[in-house]
Amino acid sequence: MNRDEAYQIVSEAIELLKRNDRELLELGVTERALSHKLAEYIASSNRIVPPLVVDCEYNRHLTDIKRLNLPPRKALDDELRATTVFPDIIVHERNSDDNNLIVLELKKPDEDIAYDRLKLNAFVSEFGYKHAAHIILGMDRQGHLISSIEWVD
Repeated sequence: MNRDEAYQIVSEAIELLKRNDRELLELGVTERALSHKLAEYIASSNRIVPPLVVDCEYNRHLTDIKRLNLPPRKALDDELRATTVFPDIIVHERNSDDNNLIVLELKKPDEDIAYDRLKLNAFVSEFGYKHAAHIILGMDRQGHLISSIEWVD
């Protein structure tokens, strides 16, 4: 899967969420609720075929707890340590590293993404995910709907 295909899958899912579930955005539901709904729409893409699956908050790498080498959350310049992680959404093959395709971190507008950027880069370098992105989705302070995809290279 190339970046254009990944972008198409994710952007179509965002558009479906905005069209079908705008009420969730207007109500300001939690990031987890939005991630779940977005994952459902990603999974409905005809490009996601077995053995690929879409998971939320998936905390396993093969049979172990999923950990990344990251600095402590409150001090981004400190020494790296193994940190348990729960990616918001992943497209992958369970119990394998052969098809780690997409990892997504979702944030609402105006939230800091610095730590998530570190996480996404680590998912690419440590687990070989091909595509990693921040999804910024929700209503801003002025009540405008914001949605964007910020890919990490």
